[in-house]
Amino acid sequence: MSAVGLVIASGVQGGDARPAPGETLVILALIAALAVASVFIFRYLRRRSARAKPVADQWQALTVMGELCPHGWQAQITLYGWGAPVPDDAPPSRVPLVELEWKQFDEEPGSIAVARRVWAPTIVSALQTMVEDRRTDVALEQIEQAAQDEDVWWND
Repeated sequence: MSAVGLVIASGVQGGDARPAPGETLVILALIAALAVASVFIFRYLRRRSARAKPVADQWQALTVMGELCPHGWQAQITLYGWGAPVPDDAPPSRVPLVELEWKQFDEEPGSIAVARRVWAPTIVSALQTMVEDRRTDVALEQIEQAAQDEDVWWND
């Protein structure tokens, strides 16, 4: 036999117990990247769950609009059947339309703060559009109030 032999098994399995110098930095970088990714995922899921749920029926619309309009509100729904004459400002549609006119009352009794009309293909979508309109108004009011509180002067 020759002096050079084929080693099939060694008494030392796995080699050197110390990691390579660059390997530690790579592992720490991966841990940091995973931590940052976890924070972003957590924030995304938190914002997603904080979004307002859509209204599913007239009772939810009644509750939400009651919260968004502290001085009261009123809505009137008009259903147009096939071939019925619709107002001139109605959008073109291939299905019968639903018209929802709503008013938000002001602090003074009988004083109307906002009056709007929305068109939709279904009653539920008309109610959802009404709620979204009011939520948008509330968000804009909050932005205006924050800007007034901060006394921000915009420079052009």
